[in-house]
Amino acid sequence: MSTMVRIGSRRSKLLFAVSVYAALTALACVFLFPLLWIAGLSLKTRLQVFATPPLFAWWPTLENYAAVLSRADFLQAFVNSLVVSAGAVLLSLMIGVPAAYAFARFPFRGSSFLFFSLLVMRMLPAIAVLVPMYVLFSKLGLTTTRLAVILAYTTFSLPLVVWIMRGFFHDLPRELEESAWVDGASRHVAFIHVVLPLIRPGLVAASILCLQLAWNDFLFAAVLTNNATRTLPVLMAAFSGGDTGVDWGGMTASGVLVILPVILFSFAAQRHLVAGLSSGAVKG
Repeated sequence: MSTMVRIGSRRSKLLFAVSVYAALTALACVFLFPLLWIAGLSLKTRLQVFATPPLFAWWPTLENYAAVLSRADFLQAFVNSLVVSAGAVLLSLMIGVPAAYAFARFPFRGSSFLFFSLLVMRMLPAIAVLVPMYVLFSKLGLTTTRLAVILAYTTFSLPLVVWIMRGFFHDLPRELEESAWVDGASRHVAFIHVVLPLIRPGLVAASILCLQLAWNDFLFAAVLTNNATRTLPVLMAAFSGGDTGVDWGGMTASGVLVILPVILFSFAAQRHLVAGLSSGAVKG
């Protein structure tokens, strides 16, 4: 009787495992289908793109990628996106990390109100602050410059950095800093050499989230840039017009090239990203 119970238990566990993996596979297919469809279109010729019924088996071609990469404006837009995204991430971390440390280590009257008020800017729709920003940058002479886009992205990514990193500083024992002080280190030295290495997962998580916000944005870049400073998402809109209609091959190829760097960076930092989102973003 006990043997039959064990066999039934194993079968039920096996059936449960198969059901879970089948559900996860179906869910993954649903989420990955748009990405796979875009990648497939980027490997088709113009005739294959408009074939009826759609081709699900074809000889892939790289002519769309060659055409996109040979454009001088694409390389310029890639450099602009890289400079703007890196600048926004670095500026957000340089301001947000010390601010989060101050919120965690130096509580004062009204600190909770000030901390939650930082999220107001993050909650506002981007279109609500776009016009005031444009007027401000026009008065300062920063319109159509990379710096204007960097400052605009920092405005929205900075509250996110403060929110995430404050939880990490709260979880970090004060005794670690105090032991460094006893050894003769100042607060500044202890912060750089003791605290920052221990919160590396949070820094990576915040960097990736800020990078995704800056790299994928279209609205601010479309308004605050010109042909010389436009980023990749703005350049992609150029493939949707013209005498020949929408260039689906060029648009999808550029789309794959745009999302590929962020995907590779996220996979490379996956371990730190999971640790950062599951710790600092929840606790504290």
